[in-house]
Amino acid sequence: MDAHPDGRFAAYEELADFVTVIDAGGTIVFANSFAERLLGLDRSATVGHNITEFLHPDDLERALRVMGMVVGQTMGVAVTPAVYRIAGADGTWTAVELNGSMLASGLVAIVGRYSGDRELQDEIMERLIAGDAPTDVVEVIPHFGRWRHPEDHYAVFFTGDDGQRRSAGSRLACALGEMAEAGAPWQRAAATGDDVLAGLDDMALELRSAASAAGLSQCWARPVEDPSSGQSAVIVAWGRAGGSSMEVHRYALDTMARLLALILRWRQQVTGLRKAARHDPLTGLPNRTGFWEMLESVGDKREQVRVGVLYIDLDGFKAVNDQFGHRVGDFVLAEVGQRITAVLRPRDVVARLGGDEFAVLCPDLLDEESAIAIAERVVVSLQRPFLVGEASISIGASVGIAVARPGDLEADDLVDAADRALYQAKEQGRGRWHLGPSRLGSS
Repeated sequence: MDAHPDGRFAAYEELADFVTVIDAGGTIVFANSFAERLLGLDRSATVGHNITEFLHPDDLERALRVMGMVVGQTMGVAVTPAVYRIAGADGTWTAVELNGSMLASGLVAIVGRYSGDRELQDEIMERLIAGDAPTDVVEVIPHFGRWRHPEDHYAVFFTGDDGQRRSAGSRLACALGEMAEAGAPWQRAAATGDDVLAGLDDMALELRSAASAAGLSQCWARPVEDPSSGQSAVIVAWGRAGGSSMEVHRYALDTMARLLALILRWRQQVTGLRKAARHDPLTGLPNRTGFWEMLESVGDKREQVRVGVLYIDLDGFKAVNDQFGHRVGDFVLAEVGQRITAVLRPRDVVARLGGDEFAVLCPDLLDEESAIAIAERVVVSLQRPFLVGEASISIGASVGIAVARPGDLEADDLVDAADRALYQAKEQGRGRWHLGPSRLGSS
């Protein structure tokens, strides 16, 4: 077949877009110069070949279905742009957004350009890398449908970074999603893990009435697993009464689901990394970094409130590792963390600073006696033997106490004061507590 067809397609040479023309069987009868530049192929390598030879295998089934719609002129189905991967001369794949339309001659013109999806994908990655909150980045997701179908409505229902249920998308779709009646399509999708395609007759009366009044006729809900929470996120697309078949939303939903899953996995991994940086892997308690951050964040300036730090060092722990080995020693350390936690008040926090050293932050003490009472409970709790298999292991703990009003002492100074008090406790015979000098002034 002539690689340079007659003047029927001369206008396509002027376009700065990928343009090919195929017959009803998919054979390429024309490719413009931009198509040559994009793929690195001359026309003789494309014209006369079937277009399926250049499509990625994973995109082929979808492409054939769309081509069937165009050639068969399926009623009620508007074919909209979608991204396909096309093989180039060097064997690489180029993602191009393609759309097709019938020509009067019975041929099909395929026009391609870089996708709006690409810009949105770049925005998502740039924002994640910049450290934007995943909850905020999720707000980009509905735009993948909106730019393609501006008159239709999309929303995402998901669990935010704060653990609260949230929504993002068109105002109408979000408002409908707030109608928490049992059996709504998005609720069914989240519960079953399967897509739900629902007409108005499948909805309860209140939702059906609101959707009908807004000129909507159908809803497609697609669940997306959220590894950070026990509830799936759900993407929802609404179709308009008298509009195209819901099938036109498939590509947008596929794209949104894939990228939403990426954001949610990213959140889980980043949260895990942040937790690992601030927590001790053996005990699960905050580590030195986490403890320091919490101490520096204490900002209650009420006159009657004190902040206390208990610096705890285990007595005789080295002998446990020497006699029983580090596996048993690790078990005892984990048990120590649990015992200390059990005798604290709800707002107190225990951290493992390293080795056999622990610290407790008491953010809202009324007086020094309150800190002493906590220290006494810690000492008593760690005097009880630790049972490991048939072995009964006895250790103890010495505790140094420092108390101050928020702002009276820097975090470093408060911890240093507790550390010096700990040294005094050990000097006095171990297995006891010692309160460091008061720097509170008069009450």
